[in-house]
Amino acid sequence: MDWNQTDVGETHRVQLAVARLPAKVPVTDSRYGGLLWLQSGGPGESGIDFMLSYARGVQTIIDADLQTSVNGCPRNSGEGLESNHRKFFDVIGIDSRGLNNSTPCFSCFPSASSKKLWDLESAAEGLLGSSDHSFPNLWARMQALSQGCSAKAANNPLSIHVNTAPQIADMVAIIEQHGRWREQEAQKYLSSGNLDNLSGKEISQILERTKWTRGEEKLNFWGFSYGTVIGAHFAAMQPHRIGRVVLDGVVDTPDYMLGTRLHSLYDTDTIIDRQAEHCDLAGPDHCPLYMAGGPRVIAQNVRSVLKSLKDDPLGVPGSGEGREALAPDLITHSNLIGSAFNALYAPIQSFSPLASILSDISNRNGTSFAIQKQKFQPQFFLPNNNALLSLEEQNDCLIQRLVPGDTRTAIICTDVNATAGISRADFTDYISTLRTQSPLFADLFAQVRMKCIDWRLRPKWRFDGPFASSAIAFPLLLVGTRADPVTPIRNAHTVASRFPSSVVLELDAEGHSSLSAPSLCMARYVGAYFQTGELPIEGTVCEANEKPFLGVVKKAQGKKEERLLEVLRQISWHWND
Repeated sequence: MDWNQTDVGETHRVQLAVARLPAKVPVTDSRYGGLLWLQSGGPGESGIDFMLSYARGVQTIIDADLQTSVNGCPRNSGEGLESNHRKFFDVIGIDSRGLNNSTPCFSCFPSASSKKLWDLESAAEGLLGSSDHSFPNLWARMQALSQGCSAKAANNPLSIHVNTAPQIADMVAIIEQHGRWREQEAQKYLSSGNLDNLSGKEISQILERTKWTRGEEKLNFWGFSYGTVIGAHFAAMQPHRIGRVVLDGVVDTPDYMLGTRLHSLYDTDTIIDRQAEHCDLAGPDHCPLYMAGGPRVIAQNVRSVLKSLKDDPLGVPGSGEGREALAPDLITHSNLIGSAFNALYAPIQSFSPLASILSDISNRNGTSFAIQKQKFQPQFFLPNNNALLSLEEQNDCLIQRLVPGDTRTAIICTDVNATAGISRADFTDYISTLRTQSPLFADLFAQVRMKCIDWRLRPKWRFDGPFASSAIAFPLLLVGTRADPVTPIRNAHTVASRFPSSVVLELDAEGHSSLSAPSLCMARYVGAYFQTGELPIEGTVCEANEKPFLGVVKKAQGKKEERLLEVLRQISWHWND
């Protein structure tokens, strides 16, 4: 658990769950490209779940068999590689410390039902700014949560080893183990006796390619959102181990570590304006929010509808029978802002349904929203009677898996520096600053930091930077959309400047990270980077092949591109599930 422990006292250990999608060739094949670490965001998301959802699609993007030129993108050496020079990669995902299938775990609550009740009460309270009493109520709730979590965490050894820095040591251990495994697999093959078709030179080449040299294993990495914080930590702490590293949806790590997150919302509300442009082009047949007068009129109407429930919530009567029954419901300002904010992450998937909901709400009809809300809301009663288990039977791992969230809080609150002990007046000023960036969504975003206002437990060890290195073994590729709700493209340029020769690749689209919008151009550049190490020319901007309301705006050319585009579309349509 503590990689820096030097005394001979009690040693605590963590067990990390790792899943691997094998490469399409064995490690002895000259086309074997090694290990690609696929890192989810959060913090607090399960890397195993993320890997199971997206690994095959990612493998399709980076593997050689579907690499192809993309219409409208300049050619480079990544195209047209001979089949015996192309590479195929293992893809792995990991549940980081305290998450999902990894143990031990952490929970702030004595039971799953008490955690669920807290979540339901928090949701009923509403967002910051949703009422005159929302701030004092939420402040008191978050004080109670952070104080109680800190006290409970003090009895759990994991709690001071769950921050980002120890994860880097975990990563080093895993890639070293992979190197050892690669060498063992090759030796197993070479000792099998079935080598009639191999020359002595070929055997020597296999031994050289698969050799494990302790301390020299490189990291190939594609990280998203908080995953870019992990990637930036790794690049700064282990610069000599950089193989091919893509940071996608880039967080400004020093801003994250400070805890203020003041570099997150610059482009958030502009997504509304860009969706209005798509809506105007699509017309009334494809966009329920279409209004004559152009994108500006449409965007103004969207903002008006999003604010309309603050003082005038919308009641929805129950209706129907059986499986189609709709329970009575109340659609509030907090419901609407939360749903709209989630839609910003994956506009391809979410903006058409959101547009229908907003159109209905503008006519004081909340039925479509109530249907969606009741379809996706978590159930209060937990499966397998776990809500009825005695407290002694409910350990932290069971609670965390059934009602997740506490490990996320522990990671954030032990990472950040400038939140614990903040005054109400200073926090109010903080919200006001966020509102200058995003008038619509600042209050929702501020609640992330509020969970740490009285978190007093500090990590055993942390890395405070600098989050930069002039000694990285290979330049990074930083990727992002032109309008991202929480990781604006300017962050990618800022981080790139800290690692020499690193390059930013921009996708002219909206959404959280590049996979939120299908782009053959983007996929080709990322694939070429992993294949050959070639970076795009600085200033390269890729187009999206599909846009909200408009559908496919740039068709694939040929069967290979069609197949790849379909993979990208499937990812984008499920990106925010």
